[in-house]
Amino acid sequence: MTMTASPTSTSTPVTFPVEIEVAGILFDMDGVLVRSTLADERCWTRWATQNDLDGIFDLRRTHGRRAMDTVREYFPNVTDAELTDHISFLNSIAVEEQSGITVYPGVHDLLASLPPYRWTVVTSAAETLMRSRLAAVGLVVPRHTVGGDTVRRGKPDPEGYLRGAALLSLQPHECLVIEDAPAGILAGKSAGCQVLAVASSHSIEDLRQADWIVASLDQIQLSIGDAATLNLRFPAITSMH
Repeated sequence: MTMTASPTSTSTPVTFPVEIEVAGILFDMDGVLVRSTLADERCWTRWATQNDLDGIFDLRRTHGRRAMDTVREYFPNVTDAELTDHISFLNSIAVEEQSGITVYPGVHDLLASLPPYRWTVVTSAAETLMRSRLAAVGLVVPRHTVGGDTVRRGKPDPEGYLRGAALLSLQPHECLVIEDAPAGILAGKSAGCQVLAVASSHSIEDLRQADWIVASLDQIQLSIGDAATLNLRFPAITSMH
Protein backbone atom coordinates (compact mmCIF):
# COMPACT_ATOMS: atom_id res chain seq x y z
CA MET A 1 0.00 0.00 0.00
CA THR A 2 1.37 3.41 -0.91
CA MET A 3 1.52 5.63 2.15
CA THR A 4 1.87 9.39 2.21
CA ALA A 5 2.54 11.89 4.96
CA SER A 6 1.83 15.55 5.44
CA PRO A 7 4.61 17.86 4.28
CA THR A 8 7.45 18.08 6.79
CA SER A 9 9.82 20.34 4.89
CA THR A 10 12.05 22.55 7.02
CA SER A 11 12.52 25.01 4.15
CA THR A 12 11.65 28.65 4.73
CA PRO A 13 8.75 29.99 2.62
CA VAL A 14 9.24 33.09 0.51
CA THR A 15 6.08 35.19 0.74
CA PHE A 16 4.52 38.41 -0.50
CA PRO A 17 1.63 40.34 1.13
CA VAL A 18 -1.84 39.90 -0.39
CA GLU A 19 -5.05 41.74 0.38
CA ILE A 20 -8.33 40.63 -1.18
CA GLU A 21 -12.02 41.42 -0.79
CA VAL A 22 -14.71 38.76 -1.13
CA ALA A 23 -18.35 38.39 -0.16
CA GLY A 24 -18.21 34.83 1.19
CA ILE A 25 -15.88 31.96 2.05
CA LEU A 26 -16.34 28.27 1.19
CA PHE A 27 -14.22 26.04 3.41
CA ASP A 28 -13.14 22.49 2.75
CA MET A 29 -13.04 20.48 5.98
CA ASP A 30 -10.23 17.91 6.15
CA GLY A 31 -6.86 19.59 5.90
CA VAL A 32 -8.37 23.08 6.25
CA LEU A 33 -10.52 23.23 9.39
CA VAL A 34 -9.43 20.00 11.05
CA ARG A 35 -6.40 17.75 10.89
CA SER A 36 -7.96 14.36 10.18
CA THR A 37 -5.72 12.92 7.48
CA LEU A 38 -4.31 10.20 9.74
CA ALA A 39 -7.80 9.13 10.84
CA ASP A 40 -8.94 8.98 7.22
CA GLU A 41 -5.89 6.97 6.22
CA ARG A 42 -6.54 4.48 9.01
CA CYS A 43 -10.08 4.03 7.66
CA TRP A 44 -8.90 3.54 4.09
CA THR A 45 -6.15 1.15 5.18
CA ARG A 46 -8.72 -1.05 6.94
CA TRP A 47 -11.00 -0.92 3.90
CA ALA A 48 -8.18 -1.80 1.49
CA THR A 49 -7.09 -4.73 3.63
CA GLN A 50 -10.64 -6.07 3.83
CA ASN A 51 -10.90 -5.86 0.04
CA ASP A 52 -7.52 -7.47 -0.71
CA LEU A 53 -6.04 -4.28 -2.16
CA ASP A 54 -2.81 -4.32 -0.18
CA GLY A 55 0.08 -3.45 -2.48
CA ILE A 56 -1.99 -1.62 -5.08
CA PHE A 57 -4.05 0.85 -3.05
CA ASP A 58 -2.76 4.43 -3.19
CA LEU A 59 -3.78 6.53 -0.18
CA ARG A 60 -2.78 9.73 -1.93
CA ARG A 61 -5.66 9.37 -4.37
CA THR A 62 -8.23 9.45 -1.56
CA HIS A 63 -7.37 13.01 -0.48
CA GLY A 64 -10.07 15.54 -1.30
CA ARG A 65 -12.34 13.02 -3.00
CA ARG A 66 -15.64 11.39 -2.07
CA ALA A 67 -15.42 7.85 -0.73
CA MET A 68 -17.74 6.56 -3.45
CA ASP A 69 -15.45 7.93 -6.17
CA THR A 70 -12.45 6.12 -4.66
CA VAL A 71 -14.42 2.88 -4.35
CA ARG A 72 -15.51 3.10 -8.00
CA GLU A 73 -11.90 3.66 -9.07
CA TYR A 74 -10.89 0.27 -7.66
CA PHE A 75 -14.19 -1.50 -8.40
CA PRO A 76 -15.48 0.07 -11.64
CA ASN A 77 -18.20 -2.54 -12.04
CA VAL A 78 -19.55 -2.19 -8.50
CA THR A 79 -23.34 -2.34 -8.27
CA ASP A 80 -25.36 0.26 -6.38
CA ALA A 81 -26.04 -2.23 -3.60
CA GLU A 82 -22.35 -3.16 -3.30
CA LEU A 83 -21.37 0.51 -3.30
CA THR A 84 -23.81 1.15 -0.47
CA ASP A 85 -22.18 -1.66 1.52
CA HIS A 86 -18.70 -0.22 0.95
CA ILE A 87 -19.80 3.26 2.04
CA SER A 88 -21.63 1.91 5.07
CA PHE A 89 -18.48 0.09 6.16
CA LEU A 90 -16.32 3.19 5.68
CA ASN A 91 -18.79 5.39 7.56
CA SER A 92 -18.99 2.95 10.45
CA ILE A 93 -15.22 2.78 10.93
CA ALA A 94 -14.91 6.55 10.45
CA VAL A 95 -16.96 6.96 13.63
CA GLU A 96 -14.48 4.67 15.39
CA GLU A 97 -11.46 6.49 14.00
CA GLN A 98 -12.09 9.88 15.60
CA SER A 99 -8.97 9.85 17.77
CA GLY A 100 -6.25 12.32 16.91
CA ILE A 101 -8.53 14.77 15.07
CA THR A 102 -7.58 18.34 15.98
CA VAL A 103 -8.44 21.87 14.89
CA TYR A 104 -5.83 23.77 12.89
CA PRO A 105 -4.37 26.94 14.43
CA GLY A 106 -6.41 30.04 13.73
CA VAL A 107 -9.63 28.23 12.79
CA HIS A 108 -11.64 29.08 15.92
CA ASP A 109 -10.78 32.77 15.72
CA LEU A 110 -11.37 33.00 11.97
CA LEU A 111 -14.79 31.35 12.08
CA ALA A 112 -15.83 33.38 15.11
CA SER A 113 -15.08 36.59 13.23
CA LEU A 114 -17.19 35.65 10.20
CA PRO A 115 -20.90 36.54 9.91
CA PRO A 116 -22.80 33.22 9.80
CA TYR A 117 -24.39 34.02 6.45
CA ARG A 118 -20.99 34.65 4.83
CA TRP A 119 -19.47 31.16 5.05
CA THR A 120 -20.18 27.47 4.79
CA VAL A 121 -18.43 24.12 4.44
CA VAL A 122 -18.11 22.16 1.17
CA THR A 123 -16.58 18.76 1.85
CA SER A 124 -16.11 15.39 0.19
CA ALA A 125 -17.03 13.72 3.48
CA ALA A 126 -20.60 12.65 4.16
CA GLU A 127 -22.54 15.44 5.85
CA THR A 128 -23.21 13.45 9.02
CA LEU A 129 -19.49 12.64 9.37
CA MET A 130 -18.59 16.27 8.74
CA ARG A 131 -20.93 17.50 11.45
CA SER A 132 -19.81 14.88 13.98
CA ARG A 133 -16.13 15.63 13.38
CA LEU A 134 -16.53 19.38 13.67
CA ALA A 135 -18.75 19.07 16.74
CA ALA A 136 -16.17 16.78 18.36
CA VAL A 137 -13.59 19.57 18.21
CA GLY A 138 -15.98 22.34 19.24
CA LEU A 139 -16.74 23.88 15.84
CA VAL A 140 -20.31 24.95 15.10
CA VAL A 141 -21.10 24.95 11.40
CA PRO A 142 -23.86 26.76 9.52
CA ARG A 143 -27.27 25.16 9.26
CA HIS A 144 -26.81 24.53 5.54
CA THR A 145 -23.64 22.91 4.22
CA VAL A 146 -22.60 20.76 1.25
CA GLY A 147 -21.56 17.19 2.03
CA GLY A 148 -20.10 14.73 -0.44
CA ASP A 149 -23.23 12.60 -0.21
CA THR A 150 -25.48 15.50 -1.24
CA VAL A 151 -23.96 16.12 -4.68
CA ARG A 152 -24.13 14.01 -7.83
CA ARG A 153 -20.51 14.64 -8.79
CA GLY A 154 -17.68 15.04 -6.32
CA LYS A 155 -14.49 17.09 -6.50
CA PRO A 156 -12.78 17.92 -8.86
CA ASP A 157 -16.22 18.59 -10.35
CA PRO A 158 -17.38 22.13 -9.44
CA GLU A 159 -20.89 21.10 -8.37
CA GLY A 160 -20.19 21.31 -4.63
CA TYR A 161 -18.72 24.79 -4.76
CA LEU A 162 -21.45 26.04 -7.08
CA ARG A 163 -23.99 24.83 -4.54
CA GLY A 164 -22.00 26.39 -1.72
CA ALA A 165 -22.06 29.79 -3.40
CA ALA A 166 -25.80 29.42 -3.99
CA LEU A 167 -26.35 28.64 -0.29
CA LEU A 168 -24.81 32.03 0.49
CA SER A 169 -26.93 33.69 -2.24
CA LEU A 170 -23.71 34.70 -3.99
CA GLN A 171 -22.16 34.27 -7.41
CA PRO A 172 -19.09 31.99 -7.52
CA HIS A 173 -16.73 34.83 -8.42
CA GLU A 174 -17.76 36.58 -5.18
CA CYS A 175 -16.53 33.63 -3.11
CA LEU A 176 -13.15 32.51 -1.84
CA VAL A 177 -12.61 28.74 -1.67
CA ILE A 178 -10.10 27.56 0.95
CA GLU A 179 -8.69 24.14 0.08
CA ASP A 180 -5.75 21.86 0.80
CA ALA A 181 -5.93 19.29 -2.01
CA PRO A 182 -5.45 19.47 -5.79
CA ALA A 183 -8.90 17.97 -6.50
CA GLY A 184 -10.58 20.64 -4.39
CA ILE A 185 -8.51 23.43 -5.93
CA LEU A 186 -9.58 22.33 -9.38
CA ALA A 187 -13.21 22.16 -8.24
CA GLY A 188 -13.08 25.70 -6.89
CA LYS A 189 -11.37 27.11 -9.97
CA SER A 190 -13.79 25.30 -12.29
CA ALA A 191 -16.69 26.78 -10.35
CA GLY A 192 -15.32 30.27 -11.01
CA CYS A 193 -14.22 31.00 -7.45
CA GLN A 194 -10.97 32.46 -6.22
CA VAL A 195 -8.96 29.77 -4.43
CA LEU A 196 -6.62 30.00 -1.46
CA ALA A 197 -4.68 26.81 -0.74
CA VAL A 198 -3.40 25.88 2.71
CA ALA A 199 -0.11 23.97 2.70
CA SER A 200 -1.21 21.49 5.36
CA SER A 201 -1.32 18.15 3.54
CA HIS A 202 0.36 18.65 0.15
CA SER A 203 3.55 20.16 -1.18
CA ILE A 204 3.68 23.70 -2.52
CA GLU A 205 4.15 22.32 -6.03
CA ASP A 206 0.95 20.27 -5.72
CA LEU A 207 -0.98 23.44 -4.89
CA ARG A 208 0.21 25.68 -7.73
CA GLN A 209 -3.20 25.78 -9.45
CA ALA A 210 -4.56 27.86 -6.57
CA ASP A 211 -4.56 31.66 -6.83
CA TRP A 212 -2.62 31.91 -3.58
CA ILE A 213 -0.98 29.57 -1.07
CA VAL A 214 -0.71 30.22 2.66
CA ALA A 215 1.13 28.21 5.28
CA SER A 216 -1.65 28.34 7.90
CA LEU A 217 -5.03 29.91 8.51
CA ASP A 218 -3.68 31.69 11.57
CA GLN A 219 -1.79 33.96 9.15
CA ILE A 220 -5.05 35.40 7.79
CA GLN A 221 -6.16 38.78 9.12
CA LEU A 222 -9.87 39.40 8.57
CA SER A 223 -11.87 42.60 8.76
CA ILE A 224 -15.45 43.35 7.77
CA GLY A 225 -15.82 46.12 5.20
CA ASP A 226 -18.72 48.10 3.82
CA ALA A 227 -21.82 46.07 2.93
CA ALA A 228 -20.37 43.22 5.03
CA THR A 229 -17.62 42.46 2.53
CA LEU A 230 -14.78 40.36 3.88
CA ASN A 231 -11.29 41.86 3.69
CA LEU A 232 -8.51 39.31 4.05
CA ARG A 233 -4.78 39.94 4.35
CA PHE A 234 -2.20 37.17 4.38
CA PRO A 235 1.39 36.33 3.33
CA ALA A 236 1.14 34.27 0.13
CA ILE A 237 3.87 31.73 -0.52
CA THR A 238 5.76 32.05 -3.79
CA SER A 239 8.49 29.45 -3.21
CA MET A 240 10.45 27.56 -0.57
CA HIS A 241 14.11 28.26 0.21
